[in-house]
Amino acid sequence: MRNSISMGLLVCLLLTGCSGNEQSQSETSTKKETEVAAKESGKAADQKETIDSKKMMAQIQTAFKKGNHKKAFPLINKLHAAKLCPAEGYAIQAQILDNSGFTPQAIASMTLALTKDKDRADWHNMLGLLLIKIKNIDLAQQAFTKAIEIDSKYVKAFNNRGLMHIAKKEFGTAINDFNEAIQISPDYIDAFNNRGYAYLEQGKYAKAINDFSHCVKLDSNYIKGYNNRGFTLMKMGNAEEAIEDFTKAIELSPLVAKHFLHRRDAYLVLDNQKAAEQDLKDARWVQGLLMANHKISRDPKNPALYVERAKHFLIVKQYDNALSEVSLALKHDEKFVAAFNLRAKVHFERKEYLPAIESYTKSLKCNENFEARSRRGDVHMAIGNIDEAIADYQIAERIDQQVANAFWKRAEINKEKGDKDGEKTDRETALKIDPGIKERLLK
Repeated sequence: MRNSISMGLLVCLLLTGCSGNEQSQSETSTKKETEVAAKESGKAADQKETIDSKKMMAQIQTAFKKGNHKKAFPLINKLHAAKLCPAEGYAIQAQILDNSGFTPQAIASMTLALTKDKDRADWHNMLGLLLIKIKNIDLAQQAFTKAIEIDSKYVKAFNNRGLMHIAKKEFGTAINDFNEAIQISPDYIDAFNNRGYAYLEQGKYAKAINDFSHCVKLDSNYIKGYNNRGFTLMKMGNAEEAIEDFTKAIELSPLVAKHFLHRRDAYLVLDNQKAAEQDLKDARWVQGLLMANHKISRDPKNPALYVERAKHFLIVKQYDNALSEVSLALKHDEKFVAAFNLRAKVHFERKEYLPAIESYTKSLKCNENFEARSRRGDVHMAIGNIDEAIADYQIAERIDQQVANAFWKRAEINKEKGDKDGEKTDRETALKIDPGIKERLLK
C-alpha cells in the first residue's frame, strides 16, 4: 500500500515515543548516568525474556471482549516494547484507538497488523472502514478490494466497496457490487437498501421502490427502507404515500431530525401548512436535544447541563424524563437551586402541588432566590393558601396581576369574616398594584 512506510513510521512514533533530541541527551550524559542506563537496559532485557507473550495475549483478548480497554491497551504496548506483539494485538489496539477517537493512529496500528498477517480479509475490510472516517475513499476502496481478493465470498467487503463507488458517483459499478453481495447473501438487507439508493440516483425509481420495499419486507423495523422509499415516492410525485413512510420512520426512530424534515416537505407539497410547521418544530426540538446530549458527553459532571436537558423535555411535556434529569443534576450537586426549582415546576404543571411546595422550600433552604419564593406563592394560590401566597410574594417583592389577585381574594375572605379593616387594606393594596383589577375580574 502506498502509505505503508509513513504509517509504519506513525506506529513507531505512537508506540515507542521516539524523541528527536535523544542524541544530544546521550552526548551530555555523565558516566554515572550511562552506567545506570546500562543497568536499566539489562533489567529490561531480563524482563523481555520472562514475558509470557501467549499468556499476556490471552489477557488482552479477555479484557478487550469485556470492554476493558484500559487494561488491554498497556498490555499491548508492553508486548510491543518487548517486540513480542502478534498481529492480533495490533488489530485489537486499532479498534481501541478508533473507539477513543484516534482514527489516524488506529489506521497505523491496523496497517502494522496487516504487515504481520496480510491474508486477513476481515482486517483489510476493517482498514477500509477506518479510511472512510478520514475520507480517503480511494484507499478505502483498495482495502475492500484486497479483502475480496482474499475471500471472494466476503459479502461485507462487496457492500462496502459498492458504497465507495456511490461516493464517487459510479452508480453502475456500485450496483454490480451490491448484486454480488445479494447473490452471496440473498437476505443481506443493507445491500438491497444501498442498491435501491444507487437506482434512485440513476433516476430508476421503480427499481429503487422494489429494493426498498423488499427491505421492509425482510425487516418491518428497517428504518432506512421506509425513509428511502418515502424519499423516492416524493421524487415520483406521490406525497401522500411518502408521508406514510416518513411517519413510520419517525415512529421507529423519533430522535432523527431528517425524518421530520422529509415529512415536512411532503406536507408542504400537499399545502398542509399546519402539519409542516409542527414537523419543523419537532425537528428543531430533536436537534436541540442532540446538542444537549453532546454538551453533557463533554462535561458529564456539570449539573446545569442536566437541568438544561430537563427543560428541553419539559417543552414537550415529557415530565418523567425531565424529573430523571433533575435527579442526575442533584446527584452531582445536592444543593443545586436550579434543579429544585425545575423539579417544582414539573410538579406544578402536573398539578402535584404539595411536592412542588416541598421542592421550592428545599431550594430556599439552599439559597434565597426570587424564582422559588415567587413560584411557591403561585402554588399556594393554586390550593387556596392565600396568606402563605401573599407572604411569599411580599418577601420576593413581586408586583403584578397575580399578586393583586391574591390581595383581592383575601379582601373577599375578610369581607365574609366581617373584618372590614382587613378587607379595606387588602382592596387598597390590590387596586394600587392593578387599578383595573375590579373590571378585569368581572370580565
